[in-house]
Amino acid sequence: MNKLNKVLTVAEALSERVRVLLDASSEGKSKRKGAIQIPQGLVDSLSYHLGRGETHYPDRPGMSKLRDMVGREVGKYLDDSRDGNQVLITASEGEAVFVTMLGLDLVPGGRITGEKGLHHQRLFDWLGIEVCDAEDVSISIAYRELRGGANIEFSRGRFDTEICALGDTLYGKEAAGLKFSPNTILLGSLSSLLGKHGFDLGFVSADTSVLKGITGWKQASSICAPSPSQRAALWALGERP
Repeated sequence: MNKLNKVLTVAEALSERVRVLLDASSEGKSKRKGAIQIPQGLVDSLSYHLGRGETHYPDRPGMSKLRDMVGREVGKYLDDSRDGNQVLITASEGEAVFVTMLGLDLVPGGRITGEKGLHHQRLFDWLGIEVCDAEDVSISIAYRELRGGANIEFSRGRFDTEICALGDTLYGKEAAGLKFSPNTILLGSLSSLLGKHGFDLGFVSADTSVLKGITGWKQASSICAPSPSQRAALWALGERP
């Protein structure tokens, strides 16, 4: 068996396993409220890419086309869009927060300002990062979350580093009129694109000099975001084989 036949055989086997799992899932879950529904077009797209040998790791920071698309969309919260080199694709928003904190060398014992009741508070506790009141002038890093009406105002010029977790607003319900300074680290989830189809992804967008360290930790922790999830995101954004 030559190398090409081996690749095709693996791809066909994986594709068939996906179809079997989807069929089994649809029999037991299709009648449940909120059940995951995976369009046939998405299944066909994933099968197509598997059939072309896409069974390996994609680009470590994420597929370039997806990073370009996310960078352009991030621009609605800035005065200008960001290019793909300023975007890292992660497995979820939680991982985006995780690798960002590591990339900024905040663990263990780091201190940030933030609101009470943060969505990712347990992650900060686990990392040993202290979330302090915004009035503490000794802290140079501010973290905010765009969830549940939380206060996301930054004191302009006070903090060396500003981070905002956007939740699923990037392709979901946009916060009208909200703008961040050009150097703000923006991260979030792509679940508004993917959640209903059973996939998840996150992202970090920052200046390339800052993103380099964050990307290094992403690669060390999980190498790269899953290829099928990235393909699903591209499909949701209109790409077809």
